[in-house]
Amino acid sequence: VTYNTLLDGCARYGMLDRGMALLRNMEGAGVTPSNFTLSVLVKLANRSKRPEMAFELCSELSSKYSIRLNMHVYNNLVHACTAHGNLPRALEVFEQMLGERVRPDIRTYTLLLRSCISSRAATEAAGLLRAGAGLGGAPSRFLPCGSAGAQPKGGLTSELVTESLEGIALSCGKEELALGLLQDLKGVRGLKLDSRLPMRLAARTIRSPSRKQ
Repeated sequence: VTYNTLLDGCARYGMLDRGMALLRNMEGAGVTPSNFTLSVLVKLANRSKRPEMAFELCSELSSKYSIRLNMHVYNNLVHACTAHGNLPRALEVFEQMLGERVRPDIRTYTLLLRSCISSRAATEAAGLLRAGAGLGGAPSRFLPCGSAGAQPKGGLTSELVTESLEGIALSCGKEELALGLLQDLKGVRGLKLDSRLPMRLAARTIRSPSRKQ
């Protein structure tokens, strides 16, 4: 626990060299790394602007110590990708996560959906919303273990769905896609959306100077 606490401190301040030295001392002392260790190391590599190192460390240590990556490690790997503008790699991590039957949570979807919107990847955002909400029409790549395995516990929040739909309509200029999704999402049990959202989606797009009919 002490080593993990020290590693976490290194990660908070981006102290890569000291963190790697701690890892080697940890191994030398016979302390086996855990998923928590891996999640902290991914954060350390990310904050040190070394996203590829995050993947290398996970590959090396998970193989060496027979660690099955958990949700927290995958989420930090997704973040390492999205923080550096690599949406395709982030989606690959998501697919791997699902393929390993590790269920995503709301943070997984928040990271991915916000990255999609900032990259103006409306189609990918729509596919994620469908997968997360358990709707038909989700890409098969997001459903390697069936629909239930892709849905976060407790479901997508109304705030994230609203933010994503508005992003698809305004930032991506795809209001028809957003409105069609909204219509399907209205049938999702437990998801409460503002009745004025359809008007906002259309109004936002009309006001967008980049919109061309």
